[in-house]
Formats: sequence, structure tokens, C-alpha cells
Amino acid sequence: MVEIAALAVIAVLVAIGGHNVLVMMWMHKPWGWLIAAALVYVAVNGVRRAYTPEAPEARVNVTKAGAYLCAAILALWAVLLPARWVDGSCIVAVEIALVFDLITLAAPQRAAGGN
Repeated sequence: MVEIAALAVIAVLVAIGGHNVLVMMWMHKPWGWLIAAALVYVAVNGVRRAYTPEAPEARVNVTKAGAYLCAAILALWAVLLPARWVDGSCIVAVEIALVFDLITLAAPQRAAGGN
């Protein structure tokens, strides 16, 4: 329950201050690029670690890690090649990843297809 509450608080904070964080990363391009590239690296490793074919919840774990990877790539894109739509897309991708993470924590059997 504590992890679910913490993820819900993080989701609210991302919705409130996500744009400001992306703007600060864009304003300080060298550090923002480095941080966003590190996020992509960590997310790629997360997808690689999540893929275990013998685990019953492998599809859920890979999908969750893929959602975080998509958000990290959009963050890198927002720093390197800012466009009008990238900031909002990055924030929405993070929110989707967090909500999916919340669902898999709240109902792990149903999320993995074990109704």
C-alpha cells in the first residue's frame, strides 16, 4: 500500500511540475542531455531485465518497462530537439507508465492475465 501511495504522489507531482523540469533540462542542455541519455540507458536495461520468458508476468513487466523507455526517449527528444508537442507527450508517457505500474501493483494477478 505504501508503494501504491508513493507512486500516486509521484504521478501527481509529475502532472504538476513535469513541464518545469523539462524546461530546466532544456535550458541547461549539456546536463539535461546527459541526464536524459542516462534515463534512456537505464530504461533500456530495465526492458532487458524485464524480459524473462519463463515468468508468468513477463509480458506485463516488459510492457511496463517499455512505457518507461518511451517516456525516457521523449525526455531526450525534448532536450535535444524541442518541439511544441514533445513536452506534453513526455509528461503523458510518464503518467501512463506510472498508472500502469500502479495497476500492476494493485492487481498483479489480473494485470498478468490470471483472472
